[in-house]
Amino acid sequence: MNWVLVQIMVSKELKVVLAVLALFVAVLGVVVAIQSNQASIDYWLEKPDTLAEGLNHITAYCKNGGGMDGDFYLVMTFHNATFSDQTELPYEQVDNFTVKVKFVLHKGDSNQKVIYFRVWENITTEFSITLTLEKADIFQFLKANGIFPIQLSYQWNEQTKLFNCTNAT
Repeated sequence: MNWVLVQIMVSKELKVVLAVLALFVAVLGVVVAIQSNQASIDYWLEKPDTLAEGLNHITAYCKNGGGMDGDFYLVMTFHNATFSDQTELPYEQVDNFTVKVKFVLHKGDSNQKVIYFRVWENITTEFSITLTLEKADIFQFLKANGIFPIQLSYQWNEQTKLFNCTNAT
């Protein structure tokens, strides 16, 4: 009688272990499938060597090298410079220093957006621009790949009367 009871207990424990193992393998398979088919977004900034005081523009680029569509925002933030509404719609202006531009890129697609901004030499001698990527949907399977450069810093040059790029990362 005890031997039968031991066999039943072992059998139940073995079934639980096998069920947990099967669940782990299934979850691992789903994770691998998602990662191999997710949208993979490369994004970067154009890098002008010099910019003038007043109205300027810079281009943000993006490309989807992944296996599914990507739905996201490129977010450009200015420090010591302000966003200009001369930028062509559509965009979402968060505040005077930040703008969000929505993109939906199919597999293999690329796109770009020209963003206008203002810098005043008599107010600042340096400014910077940073580009980040933000998912449009928290359930989006998206891999963000910031490619050089995604941040630019500029310093005023009194001799040339231009802002020179001093750092790009």
